[in-house]
Amino acid sequence: MQQLKQFFSSTTNRIVAVTVLVYVVLEAVYPNSLSGFELYPSQSGQFKIWQLFSHMFLHGSVTHLAFNMIGLWSFGRVLERVWGGQRFLYFYLICGVCAGIAQLIVTEPYSVAVGASGALYGVLVAFALLFPNFKIMLIFLPVPIPAKYFVPVLLLIDLSAGLTGIAIFGQNIAHFAHLGGAMAGFVLVKTWLKS
Repeated sequence: MQQLKQFFSSTTNRIVAVTVLVYVVLEAVYPNSLSGFELYPSQSGQFKIWQLFSHMFLHGSVTHLAFNMIGLWSFGRVLERVWGGQRFLYFYLICGVCAGIAQLIVTEPYSVAVGASGALYGVLVAFALLFPNFKIMLIFLPVPIPAKYFVPVLLLIDLSAGLTGIAIFGQNIAHFAHLGGAMAGFVLVKTWLKS
């Protein structure tokens, strides 16, 4: 019981737990169908303002969920130690909402978006700004790369894929949502560093 209480004392852990719980519940209640909590294009007639918030807690598959939550848990815990839980939560939610706004601006009609990727990209940018020389190593690229190089390359890949439609990480990825979350993260960190 004490270990469970300690686990949930972390804001990052709570976000991960809530996101996983939402995935499990929605898969049970709406198997293989849309729930209405996804981010719908503004011109679809199904857009609701709260979808800018709700979409970041939804995921299209277990793999999608796992990648985002592992990334959030890996980098978010560090930022939470620096900022505290409340500021990290604000940061995460603002980045996710800004990702949704970016998606609305460039989305194709009637394509819905889900996932915490935009918020995660904000987290990655913040991590690279605060810990530029920390070396990141990926499973599929077992070479340590400093965050100050890794994150910009990741953003360039997303920008290229968004502009050309040629994606190396698969189709149906909201590249501009990633970039929107990243931009929000950049602006927030730079603003906070000044103050």
